[in-house]
Amino acid sequence: MLTDEICERARQARDLRFDGRFFIGVLTTGIYCRPVCPGRMPKAQNVRFFPSGAAAQSAGFRPCKRCRPDTESPPPGITRYTHPVQRALRLIDAGFLNDRSTAALAAVVGLGVRQLNRLFQQELGCTPLAVARSVRVQLARRLIDNPGIRMSEVAEHAGFGSIRRFNDEFRAVYQASPGEIRREGGIKHGAVELRLPVPAPYHHEAVLEFLRARSLNGIEETRGAVYRRCVPLRSGASLETDSAWVEAELKTDALVVSVPDQVAEPVHGIVRRLRRIFDLDADGATIDGQLREDPWLRPDVDASPGLRVPGAWDGFETSVRAILGQQVSVARARDIAQVLVDRIGAGRFPTAEVLAGANISNLGMMPAARCHAVTALARVVASGTVRLDECEDAEELQHSLTSIKGIGPWTAGYIAMRIARDPDTFLDSDWVIRKALEDAPSCSQSDKWRPWRAYAVMVLWSRVARQREAILLERRKAG
Repeated sequence: MLTDEICERARQARDLRFDGRFFIGVLTTGIYCRPVCPGRMPKAQNVRFFPSGAAAQSAGFRPCKRCRPDTESPPPGITRYTHPVQRALRLIDAGFLNDRSTAALAAVVGLGVRQLNRLFQQELGCTPLAVARSVRVQLARRLIDNPGIRMSEVAEHAGFGSIRRFNDEFRAVYQASPGEIRREGGIKHGAVELRLPVPAPYHHEAVLEFLRARSLNGIEETRGAVYRRCVPLRSGASLETDSAWVEAELKTDALVVSVPDQVAEPVHGIVRRLRRIFDLDADGATIDGQLREDPWLRPDVDASPGLRVPGAWDGFETSVRAILGQQVSVARARDIAQVLVDRIGAGRFPTAEVLAGANISNLGMMPAARCHAVTALARVVASGTVRLDECEDAEELQHSLTSIKGIGPWTAGYIAMRIARDPDTFLDSDWVIRKALEDAPSCSQSDKWRPWRAYAVMVLWSRVARQREAILLERRKAG
């Protein structure tokens, strides 16, 4: 827990480790800043500390134009909050409160309205509605820097229900109209460009290699530090093709995103997908700090700090690929998925509706039981019985998946890690994990890693990969 004393010391030191973990409201100017703001430091008696940017905005402070806490600060680290708040935040980020009430949100996460509001006040310093407004306004602020987008399109992409609501909420935060803010910025043309801060520590190479090993031709690719994903364009788009590529370049401190014009999906949806894939909402410092408390695991965390659990662009696609990957290598699973794309999806990954009616056993790629599991999953997803996204409860999702014949605990757990974004899922049946734990001091070792056992899985996978690389290197030297 961050006390005012800790926040003050971090503010005085402009400590980068606290960037995004709290915000500073300056009473004399009415602005709020990041702890690393390069501006003149106000006196201690003139500042207030807030656990989130939304809390500062709710208190009437507007964003600083120098440190840009509304667009340049790291994400708040959803994993640091309690489970119901984590799930509520994911639903808010998905636009749940854009057209529904706090009571509906509370019902979905299994709480009363008063209890949900109390938890949000305790952990974020504001209400769920204030967080929802902050999410919309912050994305709109990023989009405004792209004058090629009309204001009505900014309102649509950021999740506002109307241009009037957009103008009202934007003015309430910035005390200026969207047009006035746009005129202050530089002129950019062409694709929409966004900068998503990457919180440190972050293991860039591990995430990029994870994505590179699983890329499907014509759908996604990873070259160097750039991840690209093919997305459909709007019907009737004034381009010769019906699709284009979203690009995301992973730099030291930011994910630089380029979204082509006339994409079918709102920009906020694409941003959510990329934040999931690159796991930008994790609090890496807290996760690594706790895992390091175990002396047995500490050398592996030190060897690969900032490991992440890469998420999924599409929940159904990743779930199908998890089934295809049962008891085969990553490369073999990718090859099988590529056959599905080429033969059934006509160059795109088949939808649940398509796979529900397809006879994939004719392709001769895998055992009949696995084919039946893919078909069964497609049918329950197509019917709406099962939803595969980060807004679902991880335990309930795993229960639903294991009730499908052919989907076992490993596959359900892997899906919970990557799609439901459960930070505590542990793949204790995974062969690599079991082998890594053979020299662990006790069979209950994983209990020490709660609630970050999914990240411990990535650490142990990394350990075994390093050991294999060392063996291969020794063999090359000997040969």
